[in-house]
Amino acid sequence: MILAGGFGTRLGELARGLPKPMLPIGERPFLELVVDSFTVCGFREFVLLTGYRGDVIERHFGSRFIYSRESTPLGTGGALREARRLLGDRFLLTYGDVLRRFDYDRFVRAHDEPCLAVYRRISVGNTEIEGDRVIRFDKHVPELPYIDAGFSLMHASAIDLLPKSGACSFEEIVFPALARERRLACEIVDHNFYEIGSPEELAKTRAALA
Repeated sequence: MILAGGFGTRLGELARGLPKPMLPIGERPFLELVVDSFTVCGFREFVLLTGYRGDVIERHFGSRFIYSRESTPLGTGGALREARRLLGDRFLLTYGDVLRRFDYDRFVRAHDEPCLAVYRRISVGNTEIEGDRVIRFDKHVPELPYIDAGFSLMHASAIDLLPKSGACSFEEIVFPALARERRLACEIVDHNFYEIGSPEELAKTRAALA
């Protein structure tokens, strides 16, 4: 599952009416590079959760993937709730504006339970761990020692923790709830990744990859 419904508000005119994941890196949309990082690990089934200008994404990728498009902004939680019918029992969740070269296949095979990838914070954090468990997740406490790495392995039943309707954040509801019950495993990964969330990050990513 790739969350690809962002407005790209922080990018301003750089987005030029495009959905954020479709910003070009060289001659290719960033989202293509994200998809490639999973297909090289053997993944073939993708659900793209789209929103703002979702038509651009769907037109570009065509019938290669399954789409779930928000008619109104529902947040990450609402987007996943609306797409539940498209899920199997487990799914790997990531974001369309973050690219990481990683052995995702090994990650999925190594963990039977919900698992959050984290790295040690550099400036801010949102996660506290104990052994292989996340014991606290809070995006409003930047002093926590780890931060999520932008991908996780989830069971479809986690969606039951969300409100039945309305906009909501998957991360701010599901991760804390699982952490409180010590049902969220963790794996520490390195800090190496590319992102396009701000003009500065977009420029760095283009310089590195274009």
